[in-house]
Amino acid sequence: MRNLFLIILVLVFTGSCTTVKVAVPGAFSEAATKMKVKGVNGWTVNQRLSFGNYKTSVVKRGWDFTSTVQYTRFNLKPEEMLLRVFEIDTDNRRNNQRGKFQFLLEDGNLAADIFATEKFSEKQLVYKSNNPFIGDVSRTDRYEYAFSAAILPLTATDHDPWSLVLVNRYDAKKDTARGLFDRRYVEEEGYVTNGKETITIQPLRLDKVTTRNGKDTKIFGGKMLTGYELRWDDGVVAIVDILDNTIWLANDLDAKDKLILSSVSSCILLKRMQDVEKDKDDF
Repeated sequence: MRNLFLIILVLVFTGSCTTVKVAVPGAFSEAATKMKVKGVNGWTVNQRLSFGNYKTSVVKRGWDFTSTVQYTRFNLKPEEMLLRVFEIDTDNRRNNQRGKFQFLLEDGNLAADIFATEKFSEKQLVYKSNNPFIGDVSRTDRYEYAFSAAILPLTATDHDPWSLVLVNRYDAKKDTARGLFDRRYVEEEGYVTNGKETITIQPLRLDKVTTRNGKDTKIFGGKMLTGYELRWDDGVVAIVDILDNTIWLANDLDAKDKLILSSVSSCILLKRMQDVEKDKDDF
C-alpha cells in the first residue's frame, strides 16, 4: 500500500517536470561515446537490441515462473492478537519469481554469448479484514533480488568467461526509514569479474528534478533510480541510462573491453526489474 501511494505521487509529480536524465559527469561525457539503444521497449517477440555498431541476436527468453504461498500464522505477537479483537487476522505470504534469457552480441568483428537469470523472493505479512472498504493489506518483511549473467567472449585470444552479479536485499528489521517519504534501507551489490579483473556496478539515483519553470524540487519517496555506473580500476568506463535507454562507453578502451561493457549494459537494460522496490509487483 505504501509503495503504491509513493509510485502514484512520483508519476504525478514527474509528469509536471522536464525529462529526468542521468547526471553524466562532464569530464566523462567529453571522453565517451553516447549510444541510443533501440529495441528495449515495445514488442518483445523476436526482440533485438542495437546501438552504435553493436547488435544482438534475437533475445530468447525462457518461461517466467511465479509462485505464491499464503498460510495462517499460529504464533502471534501481542499486537497481532490485539488486531483479532477488531476482526483482523494475519497470514504469512511467500512470493517467488524467476526468469531467464540469452542472446549473442556482436560489433561486426567480435562477439559474445550471454546467458542471464533473474530471481526474486519475498516474505510478506498480510492483514486480512472482513471490512470490504479496507480489504487485505500486505507488508514486506524481507526480500532478495538476484540478477546474474555469464558472458562468454567468442574470440581467439580471450576465452575467459565473465560473471555478472547484481543483488538487492531488504530486511524490515534493519530498515532505518521512519517517515512516509523516506526510502527504505536496502543492501546493494554489483560487479562483473573474470577472476582477474573486476568491474563494479553502482546504481545512480536522482533526488531532485527541474520543473518546467526551472525550479529544482525534491522527489517524493526518496531518490529515483536512473541508471548504473560501471567502474574499472576506480575510473568510470561506462554509464547505463535506464530512463532514456542510452549507453555511454569510454573512448580509450580496446575493442575487447568495449564488447564486455556493452554485454553488461545490454543485460542491465534487458532485465525485468530495474528499481526492485517499485517494480517487484510487476515482475
